[in-house]
Amino acid sequence: MISDEEFVRWVLDPSPETTFFWENWRKNHAKNQQEFERAVEFIQRLDFGNQRLSESECDELLLAILNVDPSRQNSAVFFGGNLGNWFAKQWVRVAAILLLSFMGAFIANQFLPTVIESPTVQVPTMISVDNPKGQKSLLKLPDGTMVHLSHASSLVFPEYFSGDARRVELIGEAFFDVVHIDSIPFMVVAEGVELEVLGTSFNVNASAHEFNTRVSLVTGSLRVNLLDTRLESKNHLLVPGEELSLDRKSGTYSVGSFNVDATIAWKEGVLLFKDAGMSEFFDELEKWYGVNIQLFGSPQKEWQMNGRYDNEKLEDILLGLQFVYPIEYQIKGNNVTIKFTY
Repeated sequence: MISDEEFVRWVLDPSPETTFFWENWRKNHAKNQQEFERAVEFIQRLDFGNQRLSESECDELLLAILNVDPSRQNSAVFFGGNLGNWFAKQWVRVAAILLLSFMGAFIANQFLPTVIESPTVQVPTMISVDNPKGQKSLLKLPDGTMVHLSHASSLVFPEYFSGDARRVELIGEAFFDVVHIDSIPFMVVAEGVELEVLGTSFNVNASAHEFNTRVSLVTGSLRVNLLDTRLESKNHLLVPGEELSLDRKSGTYSVGSFNVDATIAWKEGVLLFKDAGMSEFFDELEKWYGVNIQLFGSPQKEWQMNGRYDNEKLEDILLGLQFVYPIEYQIKGNNVTIKFTY
């Protein structure tokens, strides 16, 4: 605390603004209360204040000097007399003040150089972007990294990056196009994984409500650190075109190739299905369009959906679905009712 220039300035010369800041800091760091108080006490001991004669005392002293008889000055000051006693008292006071000032300056020179030169440690404010169902967004991070944040997903990042890493936290799905900065890796913490990159583009799908996390590398290189203690192999280095799929329920993972266009099509507004089951299909529609879908009945034949929907309306998708399955649907605001008519 005593090496923080702003802290020392506040203790010695507080203002309403600095007092507001440091009192809030104190409330938010309850475990440091004792150190805070000791630091305040220590700095206050170094401050001797402004020791000086009052205005009236200065005037008195000046008049006495101007009125003294030069022939008697030495004897008056040094060899006794009322005037000598008066001067002696005044000079003792002045000498004491000078001595205290000298001691204060000496102590300050011994202890305060580090206070003045040490930078103020500041903690950046964390920013959280939360996309509800039916909404996706494009974000530019403080380092210039671009992030496509998908529906029902959230990203937490600092207002500015500091330290030896650029760290963000993801829940859901996002596509990252990371700006390369030498020796300062970009870190993404998601469900069950921690990703480390220097400059690359990749997709992460890690929903908190599902048990599967997929990391798909498009360009560059990417180290995937697995956080599951059950796994013997804790990290894997991906090359472009590789995807790591982690089953968080069983604690197993696999690495294989993936279709780049299909994986990142969502950020361009394209909804793709390949051999999708009924639950997967309707869950994706809910997330994509921000609706609640209620099903009545079930299909008699196996549900397996393949399709590509490029920025299409939900009603158009359901209308097309009627050509494959005998259904009736109704859309009321954010509520969708679907009934199988077998």
